[in-house]
Amino acid sequence: MPPFLEEKVAQIKSLWSKSTLAQKILYGGMLASILVVGIVLFVLLNNTSYKVLYSNLYPEDAARVVEVLKKQKVPYKLANNGDTILVPEDKVYNLRLFIAGQGVLHGQGIGFEIFDANKIGQTDFVQKINYQRALQGELARTISEFDEIESARVHLVLPKKSLFIEDSEPPSASVVLTLKPGASLSKEQVRSIVNLITTGVEGMSPDRITISDSRGKVLYEPKEDIVNGLSSTQLEYQLSLERNLEKRIEELLAPIVGGRNKVIARVSAEVDFSRKTIHKELYDPDVTVVRSEQKTEESSKGTTNLQTGSPEPAYRGSGLSGTGTTQQTSRSSSVTNYEINKEEQQIIAPVGEIKRLSVAVVVDGKYVKNAKGEYVYQPLPAATLDRIRALVQNAIGYDRARGDQIEVTNLAFGVPKVSEKSSWMQRALKYFQLVGKPLLNTLIILLFILLVVRPIVMAILKPEVSEEVEEAEELPEGEPTLALEDLSPEEREAIEAQKRIEDQTAMAKKLATEDFERAFKVVKRWLKEEGA
Repeated sequence: MPPFLEEKVAQIKSLWSKSTLAQKILYGGMLASILVVGIVLFVLLNNTSYKVLYSNLYPEDAARVVEVLKKQKVPYKLANNGDTILVPEDKVYNLRLFIAGQGVLHGQGIGFEIFDANKIGQTDFVQKINYQRALQGELARTISEFDEIESARVHLVLPKKSLFIEDSEPPSASVVLTLKPGASLSKEQVRSIVNLITTGVEGMSPDRITISDSRGKVLYEPKEDIVNGLSSTQLEYQLSLERNLEKRIEELLAPIVGGRNKVIARVSAEVDFSRKTIHKELYDPDVTVVRSEQKTEESSKGTTNLQTGSPEPAYRGSGLSGTGTTQQTSRSSSVTNYEINKEEQQIIAPVGEIKRLSVAVVVDGKYVKNAKGEYVYQPLPAATLDRIRALVQNAIGYDRARGDQIEVTNLAFGVPKVSEKSSWMQRALKYFQLVGKPLLNTLIILLFILLVVRPIVMAILKPEVSEEVEEAEELPEGEPTLALEDLSPEEREAIEAQKRIEDQTAMAKKLATEDFERAFKVVKRWLKEEGA
């Protein structure tokens, strides 16, 4: 072993042998702490930091990505049941670009990438099956893009095409959706899925599509179930209308009666879902308009003279004198056609019109204390109930003509529970629960300082005092005695005084080493005496 190492080892051994038990424990703890810190730093510096490469992968995509990483000999980790892949942090972006170039991320199922690798010798039947699988996969991937949908499966039935129209059959589709926990699809979202499949498959019609979730709930079906003469959509609309009216009434009356728990409203609505088209022709005989008018006039006028030698038809033998005849005729007619005012109306009645509303409202009264301190029920005044009835009428759009009915009743809901005042002990306990933890943490820190840190500091300070005492004890005793013979009495007295001071100093140091508390009290008393 080299000399300097031997010297260092000897120094360490000497220091260890001279150290007290507390110092040895301190040295051991410091050495152990240094070793632990060194090991932790070594592990951290040499540990590979992993970062997410892809997350929320489908099992098919995850398997293809893992296969690529194995070929590239890249270490990886799987998390979240295999749908998250982690790789070394310094290789994340390069691997993302590399995997994107390989085209291994296709999503759920098999899409049209099935035709990327053409195989020689495939029959027409295999090609049709592959096309059907690809179409199903592409539709499932598109439907899975909805935030509420975790996965989707699409099954298509594509009948064989026929040359004759009467022999051809339309395609059909069934969809099964796996929704995320707590998620649900609205009617608009379901309708959009139906439209997607209708336009994405040739010859598909909405009445050939069914959609359900993984729990067996039917989300869409061509022919809806009929319940009490109403389809499921109509029944849902009616129930929604009733719930909205009930909520409106309860929110209106809650501030008046003292809270939502003091009013109950129930609404029964009769809704007309029939489709009506009304044609009307209205005539007004008091208002007429001349449509056409026709007038005819006839007139004739004539005179006849008898000439000589001509027979007289009215001759009576009274002579040969001539006579004359005169004739006049006149006639007129008028025909007037009148058009009566006519109004034609074509009325299409709205679907879902309210035919009748029946409303029942129950409100709680008041509770007052009697002479015994007990709560007694007190009904609401009749004027208050009338005002509540008027408010409900205005809230629901009351119409007497259609036979709406409203009933407001005041009943006791039960004596309210009054919380008892907490005692001072409970309040103190609650306060202690709030502030006790910080105080306890502070107390633990103080105890750690007094019981652990302080003894260690004192153990570090004691060796210095011990070394000085040992040096004083190791001084040679013969030399001062020999030197005193050659000195004068005054010098001897000064040396002896100096020796007494040194002895007292050594004694004080020894006392401080062996009993530090006692030495501290002595010094404190000296300071007080000096100050006095």
